[in-house]
Amino acid sequence: MLFGGMMRALIQKSRGEFANINFFSAYIGFVEKGYDIEFFEPEEIESKPLELGCVVVGGIPIVVRALEKLGVSPPGLVSIPPSISPYARREIWVGCIGDVRRVVDEGGTVFVKPLPQDRKLFGGKRISSYRDLAITASLPADYSVMLSQPVNMLSEYRAFVVRGAVVGCRHYKGDFRLFPDFKVVESAIRDFKEAPSGYAIDFAVLESGETVLVEVNEGFSLGCYGLLPVAYASLLEARWADFKLSV
Repeated sequence: MLFGGMMRALIQKSRGEFANINFFSAYIGFVEKGYDIEFFEPEEIESKPLELGCVVVGGIPIVVRALEKLGVSPPGLVSIPPSISPYARREIWVGCIGDVRRVVDEGGTVFVKPLPQDRKLFGGKRISSYRDLAITASLPADYSVMLSQPVNMLSEYRAFVVRGAVVGCRHYKGDFRLFPDFKVVESAIRDFKEAPSGYAIDFAVLESGETVLVEVNEGFSLGCYGLLPVAYASLLEARWADFKLSV
């Protein structure tokens, strides 16, 4: 949406400074794209005037609050969308913390991570001992989590997608020399029919050399992982444009 003759981006700061590289990268990208930039502190989100068509860059709680103010239900993109679940090459299901504790009691191993709406609760972790369970100690047995068959991922990369096209790919874990098979990456993106206009999709290389889907990540509030600023801003812009169409 035009604001003062220009597109508008609101970017979070913390005590007058960029809180992290993501916000700074978005700032550079939106400046290069000709946006009108406004900065705000976290506590100012309640009073900040918003309109559909602007882009809000900030931490997930801040962005969720901005969407709520705009009358948009915060999206809950599942980590492994059904249309591309075969690319995961492993069993994935929703269970509970009690299930994880039983696996450990029985001497087994399972990979656990929070559901998408709780993704900041703790990082995904391979659980095989009572020491590993420490991250779940405060959670009740019936607390729902994502569980999966553990596999040995040697390298992990994130592809950034804008309207079905990959605009960048960045290594984030493991051996950077092991690059995923991009035929698999592009095939999964084509098959992801319900995809938003901007998102990230992660792939891993296994010991066998096979490329497998790790997870999909929402684009409304997403780390840049070193993606070029204009490409990063374009991804955020595309995802926020979806919200304008949804209301």
